[in-house]
Amino acid sequence: MRIAIIGAGMTGVSAASALAEAGAEVIVFDKGRGPGGRMSSKRLQADDATGGYLQLDMGAQYFTARHPWFLRQVLQWQQQGLVQRWEFAPHVWQHGLLLPSDDAAIRYVGTPAMHQPLRAALGSLQQYYSCRVTELSYSQSSFSSQQSGEWTISTADGASHAGFDALILTCPPEQCRQLLASQPLAEQIPANLLLPSWAVALELAEPVKHQAVGIFGKSGALSWCARNNTKPGRSGIAEHWVLHLNAQTSLQLLEATPEAVAAVAEQAFSRIVGQQLQVTSALCHRWLYASYNTELTPPGVLSDPAQRLMVAGDWSLGGRVENAWLAGVMVASQLLPEQIKAPDLSATSADFMLDR
Repeated sequence: MRIAIIGAGMTGVSAASALAEAGAEVIVFDKGRGPGGRMSSKRLQADDATGGYLQLDMGAQYFTARHPWFLRQVLQWQQQGLVQRWEFAPHVWQHGLLLPSDDAAIRYVGTPAMHQPLRAALGSLQQYYSCRVTELSYSQSSFSSQQSGEWTISTADGASHAGFDALILTCPPEQCRQLLASQPLAEQIPANLLLPSWAVALELAEPVKHQAVGIFGKSGALSWCARNNTKPGRSGIAEHWVLHLNAQTSLQLLEATPEAVAAVAEQAFSRIVGQQLQVTSALCHRWLYASYNTELTPPGVLSDPAQRLMVAGDWSLGGRVENAWLAGVMVASQLLPEQIKAPDLSATSADFMLDR
């Protein structure tokens, strides 16, 4: 079976890996410069004194592991040196107070960048990057390996890729709906599943005096603050903090300039840590589709079996990196049920079962 996957985030990579292992021919398309999706990192030139590069995680900050299957996968990544634990005691900002959090979850990060395990999982599979898909078409044809219908993918550079027996879309729901506008399955994709978020990385001339490393924002403009240079594989001379504006504030500033967004983030963070900041530089990234909208019920993996069309993402199961991985395995199991087993979503465990 020849399968096209649009989107090289965790869901797309998980599906690609499982399908390729089962013997399918998999081709991956992504409009980004490499794999990762919302797990991608910005690579910056480090200080001349240190050389090399500094990885800034602007999207997903870490991930946890609870399902037994994902636990095994994380353990394998650890053994390969692709993932490490990020050990710190989180804090919470609420009602004007910065206090220790009772959140005891074990957190992991890709090293030296969040997308590292995804890049390794894709290996030598055929991949197209900086490749924006503009049109999808399905037709009855005798050219596909299954002697049935086939999918054709058209891209912004004028290229056409034909002969796919199955198609998997793992891009954000809104983009999936646009690409599938002529397909009945588009009507099953709920609106507003993912909410926007501005991410701001601040380089500071002097370290923040407070001991906090990761801060959950329960009030104010920021939902998350992280001392990026404390993560494994990301040490550098200068101190960098990555700040995520919450969905409400991000919506209000959706069309604002990066300078205006950085100013809001800096002011809010300065209040949280109780310190005037000396910002050396600021980098902003707008995620139009970031966090899962918890007011909506997860729709699960969507499919049209007759056309071998699948749509999935972390949003299928309610957000989180782990659910993105599980959704990818679920997609693969539906396409090749005899070779790939579907995960039991009720089978959960605790991530402290991993070797430390």
